[in-house]
Amino acid sequence: MFHYATISRGEVAALATIRDVVRMGHVHAIEPGRMMLAQGELTVPRGTLFIDCTASAVEKRQPLPMFGKGTITCQLVRAPQPAFSAALLAYIEAHYDDDDTKNALATPVPFPDRPKDFALTVLANLRNESAWSQQPDLRGWIRCSRLDGFAKLVGEVARDDAEKMAVLGRIQATAVPAAQNLQRLLG
Repeated sequence: MFHYATISRGEVAALATIRDVVRMGHVHAIEPGRMMLAQGELTVPRGTLFIDCTASAVEKRQPLPMFGKGTITCQLVRAPQPAFSAALLAYIEAHYDDDDTKNALATPVPFPDRPKDFALTVLANLRNESAWSQQPDLRGWIRCSRLDGFAKLVGEVARDDAEKMAVLGRIQATAVPAAQNLQRLLG
């Protein structure tokens, strides 16, 4: 599963010290003294503590319209940023009058559980970003939001840094073809 886990440099360094790595596929069962995996069985000391790290921190739900009849249903509008999503919903609520416009700017972004879900998540992110780019005031708010890591990264690129500006240009030039290709692949 890909649930946008974050990890610090210190945690990466600590993980690099692990020498006994088992690569036998997914765990199918655990019993005292042994672990059954997709590609075999492993004997372990009795009393070994196992920790399941596969659970999601986010409950999977059917997406609903964000705005309607005096309610706001908070959901992701950009994965994996729940704080940014909530702040953006607040901005949209405060600056737009009708629910149809608000919902057009805030389409729920599904949280991925399977490889196919990741493509759906990226496509939903791209659709929202396209809608936001058509609203100058909203675009300006996003650019100044400390919660939007991407805008911060882009904003810190020096305009005379040709190499980084070329990368940003490629990202911008390929966004629409990427969205079209994702739609085709998900078809």
